[in-house]
Amino acid sequence: MVLYPHRPIGQEHSVNDITGWMRTFITVADAASFSRAAARLELPQSTVSRQVGALERHLGAALLKRTTRSIALTSEGQAYYEAALRALAAIDEAEASVGLHGALGGQVRLTAPLTLAQSRLISMLADFQRVQPRIEVDLRVSDHALNLISDNLDFAIRVGAIGDSRSIARRIGVARRVMVASPEYLEEFGVPHQPSDLAAHNCLSYSLLATGNKWVLGDLPPVDVSGTFRADSPDALRIAALTRIGIVINARWLFEEDLASGRLIEVLPEHPPADMPIHLVMPAGRYVAARVRALADHLIAAFAADPLLRST
Repeated sequence: MVLYPHRPIGQEHSVNDITGWMRTFITVADAASFSRAAARLELPQSTVSRQVGALERHLGAALLKRTTRSIALTSEGQAYYEAALRALAAIDEAEASVGLHGALGGQVRLTAPLTLAQSRLISMLADFQRVQPRIEVDLRVSDHALNLISDNLDFAIRVGAIGDSRSIARRIGVARRVMVASPEYLEEFGVPHQPSDLAAHNCLSYSLLATGNKWVLGDLPPVDVSGTFRADSPDALRIAALTRIGIVINARWLFEEDLASGRLIEVLPEHPPADMPIHLVMPAGRYVAARVRALADHLIAAFAADPLLRST
């Protein structure tokens, strides 16, 4: 079967038509569903199906295997999918290279943890949109790792280890962490002077951290701790520390104002908790639009310029 028949593009099918069909086909392939693709593209499902069918007729090849419950790429569809990713990336790059500095447009969807978004990321996004006012930013704030494909995200900012080998991750900074408690708690239960003293304290756990009740302090062996409170939200742990429940470890950006005001006090500053990496994560195999690259590059530069976030 000939995948790319040598036929001229006439008035019936313009270059813009075919480029649009390519983008629709890629969205269907990524979503593995016409209905989900239609929702992402904000188009009627019938329009999405019609565009993919038009592309298949233009190519003279079946790109998708359709059943009542699912769709999958044919061998020709897989080859065309990979070629289309490269082609669309090249088109976006070419258009960006000749456009005005602020001429990029469209939407970029990303996700990031709540406290990082509140303390740093939103101001970085505001700076970006002042330069690129036509780019719409759709930020999904969540301390849980959203699925980049099923949630239709262009990229994620994630703190900690990256478990998904199917994604492309670039380290862009570190989360410098700190151990804190309220002055009232320390007055009542005493100030720890060495890591082993933590065994006698109420140590509050971040339930999304894989290390659980083992706290890693610098290069020391993990310290076993226990406590009566755990949460899947760093902000909930901050409030717990402020209400004198116990000792908490999390990113320093979460506690900046509390430390400056004295509402919280750093515990064992000579044994700081180990830093955690921050990565920018993108789905593997998906073409990256110029607007997405522009925002990713802006955030990479902004992280590198922030003393609390940069790797060195």
